[in-house]
Amino acid sequence: MGNEKPSQPKLPNAEDNVVITIKKAKKNQVKLAPKKIVKSTKEKQELPPLKTNHGKLSEQEKSYFSYFKQDEDRLIDIYNNLKINKNLSSKPHKAIVGYRKKAQSYREDKLRIKSASGEIFPEVLPFIDSLFKALEKADAKIVPKYDETEVILKDKYTITLNFKLPCRKINLSPEDERYSTYRTFEYETKGIINVEVGYKLYWYSWGRSEKNINQTKRMTREDLLRKVFVYIFSLPKIIDEEEKAYIIREKQRLKEEEERLILQEKRDNEYTKTQQLINNSLNYFYSKLVQEYVAAEIDEESEEYRWAIEKANWIRDSEKHPDELLTEHEKEKLFNKKANRTNFW
Repeated sequence: MGNEKPSQPKLPNAEDNVVITIKKAKKNQVKLAPKKIVKSTKEKQELPPLKTNHGKLSEQEKSYFSYFKQDEDRLIDIYNNLKINKNLSSKPHKAIVGYRKKAQSYREDKLRIKSASGEIFPEVLPFIDSLFKALEKADAKIVPKYDETEVILKDKYTITLNFKLPCRKINLSPEDERYSTYRTFEYETKGIINVEVGYKLYWYSWGRSEKNINQTKRMTREDLLRKVFVYIFSLPKIIDEEEKAYIIREKQRLKEEEERLILQEKRDNEYTKTQQLINNSLNYFYSKLVQEYVAAEIDEESEEYRWAIEKANWIRDSEKHPDELLTEHEKEKLFNKKANRTNFW
């Protein structure tokens, strides 16, 4: 006890192709998209993948656009060249041109940018301009609408965007020239951009799944741009998976509905047959009852006897022995009254 030599952990083997990383404990650490993505080349595929000491692929090695095999290299090129100009381009995207042409109260008809202050800061439009142009380079269609901006990928996937500018509330003092009885506070933007990204499903037109991608203190606007771009192109796989699950559910629902209708038809047929059996039995019962009464109480030579026998036959089968005046409806009324009296007693 106390004489043991302290043990030292084994050093990593240089041939293991492992990248040593130092884990820094930080609160609220936000995972950022990589600044560059490495293309998957044939030579690279023959080598073992680059790993960290935790056994995970490095961010640059991940296949962010592998769902689009034919367009993967082009999407990586677009991604690696994502940047935001300090000032708005002299030829901004047409959605921004339409937005700037409108008076402030009508601008949301052209491009939805939510801000409680009613104002946007200078970096917002260059960010949106860079995002829209990058998406169009990837053959996406940008469709601004009043409540959102739609991004159509491959003429199949509908992605939705909403741009939000968080604001802080500023209380105004009576000494402030902007202060009035009806204006005791105002909002000012915090200088950050949040992007709400969602998608629509053709079988669920009134709802959509959404995710807020918020710009944090550690995140530059170009970091935000990269993260939004990557997330947009991750959604088609999710949409396809949800569609496959929906098709399976719909097939099962249609199968169950068909089985329910077949069972209901069988029940209806069985009910109709049983009802007919009961009606025929009642007709037979009342017909026999009338015949027995007539035979016992009425003179066979009388006109009343002939009339009563005809009524007994009509009760038994009104189709074979129709009555000149009474119909099937009257017979049902007679039987219902008789049944009600029987049940009462």
